Amino acid sequence: MRTGLACLAAGALSACFYSEDELIGFWGADRGIEPGVYTHTPYDTEGEEWSRPTWEGPITYDGRRYVSETANFPHQDTRLKELGDGLYIAQSPREDGVVYGVVFTYPGMATYHQPDCAALSEAARADAGVTLDREGYCRVDDLDALEAAMRAYLAHLDGDVRIDGIYRRVPE
Repeated sequence: MRTGLACLAAGALSACFYSEDELIGFWGADRGIEPGVYTHTPYDTEGEEWSRPTWEGPITYDGRRYVSETANFPHQDTRLKELGDGLYIAQSPREDGVVYGVVFTYPGMATYHQPDCAALSEAARADAGVTLDREGYCRVDDLDALEAAMRAYLAHLDGDVRIDGIYRRVPE
């Protein structure tokens, strides 16, 4: 039950990757997004951007986490781990566990995607060291397995990645 709550809290409509404890620690976190004032706009399940932002505020980088003092920041305390140029794993702690997503960074903006671990074949999950549990979620127990799973997932999608939301930097 704990797993399902963490994934639901993340806004995931698909089976997510999760862990009981954070896999990206202080020293393993990377700074992928410059601090500043941003807007956040989600996308619907059809891949269409909502008509207007749902959040705006300053985002800072404190303790190697992205934080904001503005209420309802959707990704409070998120850490990033670089997978490649402009590509990051996002780790978001929730009350009932930790969930993982993918972030693509560009000058002045970042998009994110909540991966669906069920989209990977059983063999690909086994190669990465993750298993689909009875509730339909994939538990990940170490950072190497998480990185392998995300690389396999992105390779499986072959560039056809659904965008779940976007952060745009507000010009100063």
